[in-house]
Amino acid sequence: MSRVRITLAAALLGTVTLTACSAGGEGAGSTDGKQSQQPASKPAAAPKPITKELPQAHLTQALLGDGETLPGYTLHDDKSVTDGQYCNGAKDDDSTPPGWVRGGDSSYEYNGSTLDMAFIAICLFDSADAAHRQYTAWKGTETSKQQRPRKPIGDENTLVVNPGASEDSVHGYVRSGKATIRVRVDGATGGDPSGTQAILAATLKRLQQLQDGKAATTTAVDELAAARQ
Repeated sequence: MSRVRITLAAALLGTVTLTACSAGGEGAGSTDGKQSQQPASKPAAAPKPITKELPQAHLTQALLGDGETLPGYTLHDDKSVTDGQYCNGAKDDDSTPPGWVRGGDSSYEYNGSTLDMAFIAICLFDSADAAHRQYTAWKGTETSKQQRPRKPIGDENTLVVNPGASEDSVHGYVRSGKATIRVRVDGATGGDPSGTQAILAATLKRLQQLQDGKAATTTAVDELAAARQ
């Protein structure tokens, strides 16, 4: 009789254990026909402004090469080291702007024509304030011709459509931290601001990639495609 009671007690204990396991299985480890909820992914971090005094080699790499700018454009001569005076907003001033560190520039022919060209200039300063002053001088005072890019670029950004007496010309200016970028697209595709914006955005992203220790891989074609999405 004692053996029967012991066996019965063991059976009851096993039933309780199985029931507890079954109940526990409906917790975090069980889907019960439902998909488990995944934590929401964090939004991508915003690109960092240019805060480092990048070396000359990085400025050169940031300038777009053949196959990296707008379709139809190819490098005209080599990428150049920019003298301080060419980072000055006043065209008749040969002085170096305050706080200037270094710069680089490049020019591009459209289908082999030097009448229809694009230009990029990068200027690096020792402070964001110095870069802001130069950016303000670059963009000028023709407020009626100024417009914001469709997508913001950097800390400050302006497109100027047909500055001065020009036609089919769009000039773009960006400041990101200590760096400023100027892009001019004259003639041919110059009437379309999206091209100037794509070159500005690609050049800045390349600077940001280099600042982060990565290769400069972004192209103006990439930026044009992203803008159409």
